[in-house]
Amino acid sequence: MLRHTHVDIREGIGRLAPGNCAAEINLSTSRVEQVKRIGDAFRAHGITVVEVLASPYCRCMDTGRLAFGHATAVQYLMPPGVVSDIQAKLNNESVLHEILKHRDPSNLVMITHDFNISNIVLEPTVYMGDFFVLQPNAADFEVIGKIRVGDQ
Repeated sequence: MLRHTHVDIREGIGRLAPGNCAAEINLSTSRVEQVKRIGDAFRAHGITVVEVLASPYCRCMDTGRLAFGHATAVQYLMPPGVVSDIQAKLNNESVLHEILKHRDPSNLVMITHDFNISNIVLEPTVYMGDFFVLQPNAADFEVIGKIRVGDQ
């Protein structure tokens, strides 16, 4: 699970419908190169990624496209603050289900927002660019690594 990298914060974050990149909060110009380096590091270390799932917000979709060449938007990776509490709970269950069913030898990358990741890995603070490496097991998963690639 990866939180999108640094964005230029401005008024309106979290109140916009995803997909309108001109009106959304987007990746900062300096972090576009950082995102590309994430993908380069995966390739340099022979880490194969077949599937990239992302929140439909442009900052997440762009992170997937720039780092891995593609991303598929999934509604269950949207931030909890823009959906009802009931939907946020269902979304967390969908994320957990997706993690547990992944048994392919290649890696699944999920790109989302801080609260989504905090709720799944029980980490109180997730900075932009933080990456959590999860290993599914029989009925749950284990956090086997945390990579900090962004700024606080």
